[in-house]
Amino acid sequence: MTASMAMAWLAAMGLAVLGVIALRPPAAALGLVDKPGGRKVHARTVPLIGGVAVLLAFGLASLLLPIPLRAYGALYAGLAVLAVSGLIDDAIGLSARWRLLAQLVMAALVVVAGGPTLADIGHLPGVGLVQLGALAGPITVVAIVGFVNSLNMMDGADGLAGGAAVLILVGLSIAAWLAGNVMVPALALTLAAAVLGFLVFNLRAPWRRRASVFLGDGGSLALGFALIWLALETAALPGRVISPMGIAWLLALPVVETLNLIVRRLMRGQSPFHPDREHLHHILRRAGFSVGQTTALILGLMGLMAVVGLEASRRGVADGWLWLGLVIFGVMHFVFTDRGWRSLLALRRLRDWQGTMRRREGLRGVPLTPWRHRLALGGFYLLVATLPFALNTAPLGLAMVALAVVLPGARFSRTVAREWWAWVMFALAAWALWRGIGVGGSVVTLWNGVALSGLAALPLGWWLASSPRHVLGGAGVLMVALIASAGLLGLDNGLGSEAARGLNGPARLMLLALPLPLCLGLLMRQIQRADRGWLQAGPLAVLALITAAALVAGVVTAPTPLPMTVAQVRVELQSLVQLTGITGAALLVALLAGLIRPLGWLWGVRGVPQYAVTSLAALMALVVASLLIGLPCQGVEGGLVFSLAMAVLCMAAIQAHRWQRSNAERD
Repeated sequence: MTASMAMAWLAAMGLAVLGVIALRPPAAALGLVDKPGGRKVHARTVPLIGGVAVLLAFGLASLLLPIPLRAYGALYAGLAVLAVSGLIDDAIGLSARWRLLAQLVMAALVVVAGGPTLADIGHLPGVGLVQLGALAGPITVVAIVGFVNSLNMMDGADGLAGGAAVLILVGLSIAAWLAGNVMVPALALTLAAAVLGFLVFNLRAPWRRRASVFLGDGGSLALGFALIWLALETAALPGRVISPMGIAWLLALPVVETLNLIVRRLMRGQSPFHPDREHLHHILRRAGFSVGQTTALILGLMGLMAVVGLEASRRGVADGWLWLGLVIFGVMHFVFTDRGWRSLLALRRLRDWQGTMRRREGLRGVPLTPWRHRLALGGFYLLVATLPFALNTAPLGLAMVALAVVLPGARFSRTVAREWWAWVMFALAAWALWRGIGVGGSVVTLWNGVALSGLAALPLGWWLASSPRHVLGGAGVLMVALIASAGLLGLDNGLGSEAARGLNGPARLMLLALPLPLCLGLLMRQIQRADRGWLQAGPLAVLALITAAALVAGVVTAPTPLPMTVAQVRVELQSLVQLTGITGAALLVALLAGLIRPLGWLWGVRGVPQYAVTSLAALMALVVASLLIGLPCQGVEGGLVFSLAMAVLCMAAIQAHRWQRSNAERD
């Protein structure tokens, strides 16, 4: 069965690619092209046959699935009706009222024909399970028509609608799989594979500056119908683990954006179908973000909401709280988009800050060649994204960074030769290896000695010194990975059990504590900006506090206890000295002193924010505390987490030296 599904998924992706290639030539002759002009930002004619290719690939590949398809006849009929009506609209144009009427008739026929309906909306405090009863049919019709148009309105940036569809389909597959259902994941992942084949041509990439094909109205409407059908069916599954409100978090962003657009237009006395440029992706584009960055930001927000909604529902969070969370999100979205000019100013300041960071990097060393930089960039994000899962790819990521930096030509050796603390690292690593080999230590013991010396962190620290903005990017990826790994811990299956074995233990404690210094720095930054008003300083400060509280709770409630008493700390220190010896302990103290000294100098440098130095000082305190309780000396993951922390401290020391040289040259 698994082999048949895998074959269907591969076939769906391959057929979608072939379909796009085959349908592009006749698209112009049939008038199925999107011409530039008006509200459109593309500069050339683009075929509108992506949706047709996706639907054909999905229909053919689903025949390979080992599931009965007769029950989904209404689904395929609805897809066909919406695809044909959308193609007619793309070719000759239809008024919004006629399109809405056709969608209402189609949705009503689907409900009458026995399609899935929204029977309840979950449990509410003091009410219990809220059954819709006779309203189930009309509300389902509204839900179908509303979401179909929501995804269509979202199709305003290359890769956005397709990427959102893939995220939703994967989330629905997880929800249905948790309920013990096989048919929904089979169909959803087959459709996701077909959409991925379309994204090969629609998503921007280094080798393609713009999309070469669009979904078209037929594709986006039909894709939205498939998504809402599968969502309704997942919400009605017997034995469901994810409530309808948890599934609503998957669909929230396009739905909330559409509702807010309708409300704003009605408040201005306009028709709900009046076109404008006030979508979230329009605001991000006017703020200066590229199309690729806009798509990545919106999909990142959708992914975060999906993880939060699914995990909260799986863990038994009351539907009332999930309702409240969606209401808060809707209000925040309305304020952000309604106060468009304020949002633009804030986003442009963010862009200016990023530009300032890029200009400052010129003072921080010679950048790597493009291939070296891509290798180091991929290795760094591979490290932080997979480290919480204890996968073998995390050491590979660190090795990729080292390879990009250490190979001749990167000027890494010049930096090492100038920093005395780097020589201490080499000496400490050599001493740890000599002692470990002498006593017949295992490979893990030798690795712990090298990690403890900081030598494994030195190449990564050197690269971060030339690309410091990736410290924030890596922290964001690490937080998302921590949330995802925490969700896997509770799954009653092989994947969750494997993740739990890797995530438990001292390494997990230190990894949970690693983002805390960044939260402290962010909180200090927002406190310094308190005079600018709540909208300027408050939301990020609250976010920092909530994140820090969640991380501390994760550390405190972890099954691995921390050695908190003096006797326990003494035992851990004795283990550390036994690993390194007196000479190694002295070298370790000298190394820490060498990394602490630049922090004092950076505190007084004009142009270096004090909240950033505060974060670095807190990170140094965390490293020292981890040494006192023996965390970096346990397991491969412990060494990797310790190396990640040491890399940021090495980055600060290297930057301090470069700032000193730059100031001396100006003087």
